[in-house]
Amino acid sequence: MNEKTIKSTKKYACSFLELYEDEVILSNDRHASRVVIKHPGGASVLPITIDQKIILTKQHRYPIGQNTIEIPAGKKDFLGEDGLSCAIRELEEETGYISSNIKPIYALHPCLGYSNELLDIFIAFDCVKKEHPKAMDEDEHIEVILIDKQDILPLLESGQITDGKTIIALQYFLIYHT
Repeated sequence: MNEKTIKSTKKYACSFLELYEDEVILSNDRHASRVVIKHPGGASVLPITIDQKIILTKQHRYPIGQNTIEIPAGKKDFLGEDGLSCAIRELEEETGYISSNIKPIYALHPCLGYSNELLDIFIAFDCVKKEHPKAMDEDEHIEVILIDKQDILPLLESGQITDGKTIIALQYFLIYHT
């Protein structure tokens, strides 16, 4: 079942990914092509306030042409940045909230058919609004949404949330924390 890379050609690179077209030999000795996106990885966090409100974000996602409801998330900004540091930074930048009670939930490959991205998912309890939070990235316009526990399932069932990491984090919360 293993595949061996014979040739790898970088086709594109930018600040957060590289795209390669590879030629591989399959375990049955046939040749095949693979397109691979190399990504530094990222982290996301499901924030819960002291009064048990769930903090979500709403933003426009250009690739799908829609506004989405998500948990705060972002890419690791430098080589070697760990998931927890990334999650803490993204929580503050995207929502203005901070927490000193953050636990890991899962690590997942969101698009393993064509990308090596590994996304760490955390849950943050006892979140409080910071007086002077870090600024959002210049190209981000994010609306913060606070919801009650009982609003999670209707949001999921209605299809208003289509983001995988958010669905996983909210389902985790419903299973283990309600």
